[in-house]
Amino acid sequence: MAHANEQHHGTYRCPVCGRRDIAVVGSRLGRVRVICSNCETPLDVSLRGLDSVRLTVQVAETHARF
Repeated sequence: MAHANEQHHGTYRCPVCGRRDIAVVGSRLGRVRVICSNCETPLDVSLRGLDSVRLTVQVAETHARF
């Protein structure tokens, strides 16, 4: 049984450069922001499910700086 403060390790593939990497996501939030170690794109990574080792990933929304 999963507890609210557990951390889950999983893999994801950067949608920009295709690099595979690992992230740790807490089940309480279910989402974490990471930076791709290859292309430095900010990514939002989230759990697919408590039993899955694969993570859902998408490019993080960022606001333009002027």
